[in-house]
Amino acid sequence: MNFNISTHIAILSSEFTQLNFKNIFSENILNKMGLFTHFTLNAMIEEESKRDTSIIFQREGQSLRSMSNGERKISLLNYLLSLNFEYLYIENFYDNLDSENQKKLEKLVIEASNKTTIIQVVYKERELLPFIKSFYFLKKGELKCYSKPVSTFFEVNENVFSKFNIPKTTTNYTYNYSTFVKLDQVSISYLEKPILNNISWEIKLGEFWHLVGENGSGKTTLLSLITGDNPKAYGQNIVLFDKLKGTGENVWEVKKKIGYFTPNITELFNRRHATLHMILSGFYDSIGLYVKPLEVHIKLANEWLDLIQMSAFAKKTFASLSYVQQRMVLIARAMVKHPPLLILDEPTSGLNKENARLIVALINKIAKETKTTIIYVSHTVEKDLKPDKIYNLIKTNTGSTGNIL
Repeated sequence: MNFNISTHIAILSSEFTQLNFKNIFSENILNKMGLFTHFTLNAMIEEESKRDTSIIFQREGQSLRSMSNGERKISLLNYLLSLNFEYLYIENFYDNLDSENQKKLEKLVIEASNKTTIIQVVYKERELLPFIKSFYFLKKGELKCYSKPVSTFFEVNENVFSKFNIPKTTTNYTYNYSTFVKLDQVSISYLEKPILNNISWEIKLGEFWHLVGENGSGKTTLLSLITGDNPKAYGQNIVLFDKLKGTGENVWEVKKKIGYFTPNITELFNRRHATLHMILSGFYDSIGLYVKPLEVHIKLANEWLDLIQMSAFAKKTFASLSYVQQRMVLIARAMVKHPPLLILDEPTSGLNKENARLIVALINKIAKETKTTIIYVSHTVEKDLKPDKIYNLIKTNTGSTGNIL
């Protein structure tokens, strides 16, 4: 099908997926189209790492790799607009952006819409650009007109996880820590640029925290201090699992106690692995399954599939799953051993309202039914999430400070 475009349009989508451009748009349109997508950014970052420079670096004096997610999106949009495309295809426009940067991007694209035809893929009703009045959805590879109110496309289902309990585990951890995670007056700078300023934050065993902060506020840096991935943690007053950083703790032993999820983690896996094997690999801390699993582990992995209502997908490849299914599988993988600490970095990014609520409901259930301590990270306070406490990073000229909301 070659779809002709005469006005700004929105393509309503129930999940984050890359459309097959060649099957939808004519070659004439594709040759005049700029792509503002997650995939474009990843390709530019990969090219930048190969060449040690990029168009963005030459324009702005800063590499994409060194930017926050929000800064990357602003840089990409400015670059695409400078090329004066006739059509601009937009996916995940507002995702991973705080309210200030959302307004900046929206202003840029509204101005561009006077001379550029905008094609927006929409996963959440509230992210629809205000000037778009024509709506379509993808059915069997073709775009069909959607004439009903947009809100009806994004209706939310009830919680589907109440039928099963969180599966048990065969792994035993010591939970009698006197100090689980504690940062005391921690300050971090890069090349004299302050990132964190006197951060004091104590996380106790079994707590459910929501970490919020705008783009560039240092959320990623703060997480890296906890996971042991940041060398700047040495010399700071940071205690992880009763061990003061720099006093002989084993970083790999620390990592074994932490389950970690971010949407970008899907890039680490061979996507040909079966769904069941993806969950099983969590028992063996491997990227994929390369050993014969124990029967008890197979049983527990299948219980996780029952919980997330994906038993029918056990033998399906990970690549064939929708984005929300992939994320539920990877969260299950991170939880099969009931780690003392689970870090969830932007787990709902790119999902529509219905699918985001599925992820939030699953996380709420994990928090309620396990001893695992949870740090859930996002730019804003998430609706329906039920944390015990919220830690808010506040960006200032002297580095971000933190407070408990």
